[in-house]
Amino acid sequence: MDRIIGFLQYRYVAIALSFLLFLFLLTATIINGGVNWGIDFVGGVKIIAHFDKDVSITQIRDILSDNGIKSMVQNIGTGAKNEFIISTKLLSRGESSEKSFDILKGVLNKNFKKIEYLSIETVGPAIGDFLKREAFKLFSIALIMMALYLSFRFELKYAIGAVAALVHDISLAVVFCGLMQLEINIPVIAAILTIFGYSANDTIVVFDRIRENVQIKSKQTFLEVINKSVTQSISRTLLTSLTTLFAVFALYLLGGDVINDFAITLLFGIFVGTYSSIYIASPVVLGWERFSSK
Repeated sequence: MDRIIGFLQYRYVAIALSFLLFLFLLTATIINGGVNWGIDFVGGVKIIAHFDKDVSITQIRDILSDNGIKSMVQNIGTGAKNEFIISTKLLSRGESSEKSFDILKGVLNKNFKKIEYLSIETVGPAIGDFLKREAFKLFSIALIMMALYLSFRFELKYAIGAVAALVHDISLAVVFCGLMQLEINIPVIAAILTIFGYSANDTIVVFDRIRENVQIKSKQTFLEVINKSVTQSISRTLLTSLTTLFAVFALYLLGGDVINDFAITLLFGIFVGTYSSIYIASPVVLGWERFSSK
């Protein structure tokens, strides 16, 4: 029989490292002023502007920055069109999105000639708070639905293990964004949801192998069965993770500023998602099995 690696021998060390990493990232996030929410969640302005003369993203961003406006600038279409998406959060607490737009428009009109505003979108702070609550609610519903599915598809202990791994991965991803001061906007939310699905899929593959090995009558303990199952599925897990990492890393290198936050969040999430399937989900299943057997 092939050699079985004792992955869970180091489960307490791994759990402790996860806890310390979370504390470090959380502390860094607090020191940095908290999570950097995007305009979709705190309110702001997004415009599409056409410039009469050739301008660059850096030129627009630098002029706005010199006037105290932190913005995200994205070129759309070909360079010759000189059309840009410019988005910024509310310029001061309690200020209306309309007032922020007036300030932004004033700075642009002062420094550039003949600007045509093709589209104007404003998000008020009340709508931003509503979207925050809805995002948290949808995440909670997704966790509950995942737990119900796994309880039906496998057993309760597997559902608890999978939920623990998902909470672990999403929590680390959020505080990682806080450490890096990545703006929590729609692309980053998409990356976090991708991590959710990726982690769940990887965990279910390991659980399916555990269930198959449990059905084989042997004198192995449940701990040995889990180690055997993880050993058997580790090559598949690593190959899947590496190929996904290559693709996401290419996005990070070639995608530009607009997609960088999405890519770097996903890169981090793939690492923790692969790790949590082995050292978070599996130990929780083992602990629940030992607890329930007593």
